[in-house]
Amino acid sequence: MKSILILFFLGVSLSVFSQGDFDKRLLAKFSEERIEELTKDHTAVIEYWTYYLDNSYIIIDGDATGKLLASGQSIRIKTLKDFNILNYDLHMDRNIRKTYDIKGTNSYLILLSNNEFSKAFSNQRK
Repeated sequence: MKSILILFFLGVSLSVFSQGDFDKRLLAKFSEERIEELTKDHTAVIEYWTYYLDNSYIIIDGDATGKLLASGQSIRIKTLKDFNILNYDLHMDRNIRKTYDIKGTNSYLILLSNNEFSKAFSNQRK
């Protein structure tokens, strides 16, 4: 009987700990309940958005590269260290990368095209 109770509490504890095991930046797009549901029933969706957080864009330092990019669009990012792409209303073009000047810097955010990102996501899942 003791071992059954221990196994029960161990199972409940593992369940509670595993529910909070996701990238907190996803909360900018999904509620915690929705993330738990997707983690349980649609893991590929969570994998996709987690990969999107760090791999949907490139930040280029214009000073370091010596490149000047003409974008016509700009974005204000408080700190690059805490940057969360999901906090911005940016949408991928199907075939073309989008370039944004980062206000107050000589840096650029380059949002990958949907095709480019989807291919990279598929390749990393293999």
